Amino acid sequence: MMLRRNVTSVCALVLTASALAGCSTAKAAEGSEEIALASGADRQQMLEEGAADEGKLMWYTTTIPDQLANPLAEAFEEKYPFADVEIYRANSTDVASKVIKEYQAGSHFVDVVDGTGTATMLESTDAIQPFTSPELDAYPDSAKDPEGFSAPQLMYFMAVAYNTDMVSPDDVPQTYEDLLDPKWKGRMSWSTSPTSGGPLFLGNLMEAWGEDRAMDYFDDLAAQQMQNVDASGRAVLDRVISGQVPIGVQLFNDQIVDAASKGAPVDWAPLNPVTAQYSRVALAKYPPHPHTAMLFLDFILSEEGQEIIRDGNGIPAHPEVDALTPELKPEQGGFEAQFTDPEQVMKQTNEWADLYEEMFM
Repeated sequence: MMLRRNVTSVCALVLTASALAGCSTAKAAEGSEEIALASGADRQQMLEEGAADEGKLMWYTTTIPDQLANPLAEAFEEKYPFADVEIYRANSTDVASKVIKEYQAGSHFVDVVDGTGTATMLESTDAIQPFTSPELDAYPDSAKDPEGFSAPQLMYFMAVAYNTDMVSPDDVPQTYEDLLDPKWKGRMSWSTSPTSGGPLFLGNLMEAWGEDRAMDYFDDLAAQQMQNVDASGRAVLDRVISGQVPIGVQLFNDQIVDAASKGAPVDWAPLNPVTAQYSRVALAKYPPHPHTAMLFLDFILSEEGQEIIRDGNGIPAHPEVDALTPELKPEQGGFEAQFTDPEQVMKQTNEWADLYEEMFM
């Protein structure tokens, strides 16, 4: 019953933090709002001079350290030698929960956060603030947050992962109905994460198919005895790679490709419509290192930063930077992507989580 407790606790934290926001006694770095929204000709010089005095950055991220987080941090430190980046890594829900708990306690350690649902959860608690960056000019309006609380960092497309030593090419699932094959009963796994795992899988199909068709399908899928993993999708992928299960469901296709590029016996297949999400990056409300935070946000959103995401087999959000493996994107991969609305996911997380717990736990 872990999933429901996690979802409930995060929602309770959001409500409590919202109630406390108005009486916060936080001592933000002076001028953080002006720094976040600065756009003048002297902006770059101002940020660099301020960052040189700060010397540090705390980044709470959902990206895999070896694949993306460490390369981004190291490249940023090379570009700005006075900056020392510290990383905390967890999934979107846990990142948001950590920030909310810290802010409730009056502790403000984090500068920059990211994740598929992190910004949406934190916006309602007054734990992040609007910011601007000249790098955003290159992005389409459809990818931007109109209120400026977050910006697109990279894209995620959810897929089936399969162990190539255990699944023959002819047996690779190509449709959602293929997951109902009796041969896969008790041999498939997915994450319990409400922002990326099984609950979002249900939400995606409810939106795509309508309630009646989706519920009939969920009844059949529940009979397949899916293995629930109370951890990130990456942990499920590791189970597929090690042969604990031949198939993982609702996993990030870039992480699968990255693992395969390093010799893991794994490949991926899209099931239409594929769940698609932006991972979005945001600025903390009270960043202890606001100048460095803004330099880092600029860096992530720039072509230079997006190319590092590309080189790590991530899927860049920047329209001018292709994926290292072009087939990861729907246009080149020939699959249908259905982007989820973070606000809708936030509103319906409990509903989807309740359904998931009732049918699959």
